[in-house]
Amino acid sequence: MDDDAPGAARPVGRAEAPGLGARGRGRPGQPRGHGEDERGPGAGVPDHDRAAAREGRDRRAAEARRPARVERCPLTPNRRALAWVAAGTAAFVVYGSLVPFHFGPRTDSFVRVMSAGVRIVSRSDAIANVLLTVPLGFALLGSAAADRGWSRAKAAAAGGLAVVPACALLAAAVECAQLYTPGRNCSASDVVAQTLGALIGVGCWVLFGQTLAARARAIWDRSAVNAAGQLLLAYLGLVLLIQVLPLDLSPSPADFYRKARAAARFGLFGELKEMSDAEKWKRYGDLAKLAALYFPAGLLAARLKGRVERWSIVHVLGAALALGLCFEAAQLVVQSRTPSLSDVLVGALAAVAGWYAGRVHDEGLAVPFALSWFVVWFAALTPVTQPPPGEQLLDAPRPFDWVPGLPLESGDPLFTLGELLTKLVLFGLLGVIVAAWRLPPRWRGGPTGSVRVSAVAAGGLGLFVSALIESGQRWTGTHTPCVTDVLLGGAGAALGVLAVSRLIAARAVRR
Repeated sequence: MDDDAPGAARPVGRAEAPGLGARGRGRPGQPRGHGEDERGPGAGVPDHDRAAAREGRDRRAAEARRPARVERCPLTPNRRALAWVAAGTAAFVVYGSLVPFHFGPRTDSFVRVMSAGVRIVSRSDAIANVLLTVPLGFALLGSAAADRGWSRAKAAAAGGLAVVPACALLAAAVECAQLYTPGRNCSASDVVAQTLGALIGVGCWVLFGQTLAARARAIWDRSAVNAAGQLLLAYLGLVLLIQVLPLDLSPSPADFYRKARAAARFGLFGELKEMSDAEKWKRYGDLAKLAALYFPAGLLAARLKGRVERWSIVHVLGAALALGLCFEAAQLVVQSRTPSLSDVLVGALAAVAGWYAGRVHDEGLAVPFALSWFVVWFAALTPVTQPPPGEQLLDAPRPFDWVPGLPLESGDPLFTLGELLTKLVLFGLLGVIVAAWRLPPRWRGGPTGSVRVSAVAAGGLGLFVSALIESGQRWTGTHTPCVTDVLLGGAGAALGVLAVSRLIAARAVRR
């Protein structure tokens, strides 16, 4: 029978269901029905899928109508560093203006003092106040404008409308607080000078701040491959700060000439000829402290990589002499500091000695070497901590000062701050000795000590040694025994261990 004949039976399985169309099943992969018009829009799509699609279209339309969100500029490393500089400078301004923080009744009216106008009593004080806030204005504007592509006009507007008024407000607040501090003088000239310094700092940022920040960041990033490079940069900044404290600056050309002529006239150690025995002993102590400041610079330089790693001792000596000359030249503008060729030579030799020690003891210190370096370190402290030979002891011991920070109240607090930082470095060398013994490099065969245990051990040893020294000073009249020096001994030794541990960890990663 012909399959196409009317009434012919259809094979089972090929029969088409009646009503095949929009609601029929159809074959797999084929559309349901005969076309788009028959199916209608959305045909064959479940209701919940259509609702989700409609919701997505509505959300996109709402987002298109919403104003564009302004993304906040991330805090780049340059901005973060400048923010820390601004905070540190502001804290330094407050500290230097209000130390020793003894407050009492108000000594005068702030309005009357400001109404008296600007009166420059000391030209050096005025210049010091100007220079004090130059880095504050520079860093404060840089913390907001760095790496953001601001034009000079926009940066100048931000500095003039926000940074300079903020610095002026800080200066006025500090001067007002000085009315409640006995021994401090409040004056409108200080407010004007510090505001002028902030304005100069803002101008410096507008002119070349971004370029300077980018170059400084490039130098820091190049040193990031070696932790010693970053530590060396930071440490040299600390040494420079110690060398120019108490920042009693003098712009007088006559002072420049007098100091330069004195340094040339005395030559190397020529100043000792005109000193008494007590003055010579004090001079020996100053040279010992200076050598202690330069010695860690040599230790860190011994860990540098690149071209510096291939330097001979002649190159290191030349670089150390140049560094010493730069630091001593900075003292030409400080009234209470006197540059000396002897200091240049002693500092350079100490840096070379530190570099040589770092090269020789590249893999740490064995017990005999650690003990030997401890003896050398303790002997170097003799002119710093002990009275001159032949001085008579007191009949009764002097009382011990148990108030931390009490030395800051005697004399110039900024000069005392430099002395405290120097003592911190002195005992930091003790921590370096402990770390070189307890923390051998990880690539060496021996066991590796714990950083925490080493820091605690060094801190305890520093406390013990400094307490022993301060206890002996109770029987002499040349040094004041105080708990501040004891605490500095422990803190400095612990910090020395932490610094060495960072170098060791970074070196192990490179290997």
